[in-house]
Amino acid sequence: MSAPGSLLVRGATLLHLEPPGVERADLLVRGGRIVEISPHIGSMEDAPELDATGRWLMPGLVCGHTHLYSALSCGMPTLDQAPTDFADMLAKVWWRLDRAHDHESVSVSGLVGGLAALRAGVTTLVDHHASPSFIEGSLETLDESLEQVGVRRILCYEVTDRGGPEEALAGLRAHEALLAAPTERRAVLIGAHANFTLSDATLRRCGDLARDAGVGLHMHVAESADDARLTGEDPVARLDRLGALLPGSVLAHCVHLEPDALWRLYDAEAWVSHQPRSNMNNAVGHAPVELFEPETMLGTDGIGADLFAELQAGFFRGNEAQSGWGPGRWLSALTSGARFAGARLGVPLGRLEVGSAADFVVLDPQPGPPLTRVNLAAAFLFRLGAGAVRDVVVDGRIVLHDRQPVRIDASALDRQASTTAIRLWNRMS
Repeated sequence: MSAPGSLLVRGATLLHLEPPGVERADLLVRGGRIVEISPHIGSMEDAPELDATGRWLMPGLVCGHTHLYSALSCGMPTLDQAPTDFADMLAKVWWRLDRAHDHESVSVSGLVGGLAALRAGVTTLVDHHASPSFIEGSLETLDESLEQVGVRRILCYEVTDRGGPEEALAGLRAHEALLAAPTERRAVLIGAHANFTLSDATLRRCGDLARDAGVGLHMHVAESADDARLTGEDPVARLDRLGALLPGSVLAHCVHLEPDALWRLYDAEAWVSHQPRSNMNNAVGHAPVELFEPETMLGTDGIGADLFAELQAGFFRGNEAQSGWGPGRWLSALTSGARFAGARLGVPLGRLEVGSAADFVVLDPQPGPPLTRVNLAAAFLFRLGAGAVRDVVVDGRIVLHDRQPVRIDASALDRQASTTAIRLWNRMS
């Protein structure tokens, strides 16, 4: 009988991402941790085998900022009149979508978004959730869906004053149950929407709750110029003034921050999450990546979970803007999310080494030049993509095998998601 979280992977070419390296080895997992890496490991009666001969194996990726509530948005009804600016788009599109969510649509969005993540080689999601018509119990519902799929997650509820003080307080309370029960598979941050939708009192309450719980904030900061324009204050200075600039926070986007504001947030041991595709899609401007420090990770802002595509978009957009980031620096941004998530979850992520969590991805090889530590970053930019993902292991358990989920029925989920999406869109009307 196999032991929980035990697995023997044979014949893989291991792709070490931080620092870059390539080696051929077998890999033994027990109790959800890597316990041995060797050129050959004998058979184990209590460890099922996964044959990865001729295939590549990399650590699971971490998506540093996403919105699973948008997982059913593709194809939703378009507007008769296009939004005039970013704030108008939020009000006419995304705030209508999040308010239309109910228990069923939140649950299905978690399943759909979680499966999309696995198929893109993402094993941990840092989610920023909002469903103003279904606040109490929404994080528990999302948590159950992601556990069913098999991904690790760091959750929060997006607190905002746009629905009034009662909804803001309900958003704060939404964190409490999961905050009291952290695990290595799920952690919680305190969510906040953006400066221009938060009163001083509410933002201060977010910071107080996070500080008391010993966690950080997860918040949109300077995604557009509206953050400073509508509040009349530098967003980072406002966070600092209200006691909400906390270590371990995720500040998403940071497109319109001055250099001194960036330095202050990094000095506070906060992290930046960079979403180049979303920035381009929303036409909010180009983030000053040339000033971003190593505590910067990649997210998707709800545009799926494909970090390969995000990496490539960031690289090409960065080259156009002459950011000075080469392939190695972009590979570091792709992998640094594992440092952030590992610290929050209390488990070593992002490395293929003894003692690390057994979160990894088996890839079909992409024929070409031999892989080396020198050209590995370029391979992620120009050779690899989500289509190469074949198997995914989280916590030593296979959760995606031969591109199909192990814990859920993808065909049944497709049927359920189709009907749930239509009901969600109808409520938006």
